[in-house]
Amino acid sequence: MFHQPNCLDFVNFTQHTHSFLGHCPKYYKLLIEDEYFFIDLVFYHRILHCHILVEIKTDKFRHEYIGQLNTYLEHYKRHEMRESDNLPVGILLVTSKNNTLVEYATGTLDNQLFVSQYLLELPQKAELERIIEQEKRNISDCIK
Repeated sequence: MFHQPNCLDFVNFTQHTHSFLGHCPKYYKLLIEDEYFFIDLVFYHRILHCHILVEIKTDKFRHEYIGQLNTYLEHYKRHEMRESDNLPVGILLVTSKNNTLVEYATGTLDNQLFVSQYLLELPQKAELERIIEQEKRNISDCIK
């Protein structure tokens, strides 16, 4: 679970970009029939006109996390979207991921659901420079 002080820092950052409207109580609570569920972060992207639902996990990717986030996206599509909204987007942040498992878990889903890895601390300067150089090469290859 994501803790409120970090959540508020993130909301302040994203609101500073003027693209997002943040909603950040301790967790965003959903009631589906007689069960409560809690989403870590919910934003509304003012330019894309859609809700962004973010789940942050403190461990590696597990396929059941996709089912959880997909449930939240379906709820938003059916009960929270306005007629002028685009479909909601789900973002799952994990500490590590198996790309093949992610592909299998998201393969037949219609929802816009993305999985990404986050770091608990920044890499050493040399490693960060290596990553940046690799990304520059990747971009150059795409442009050619």
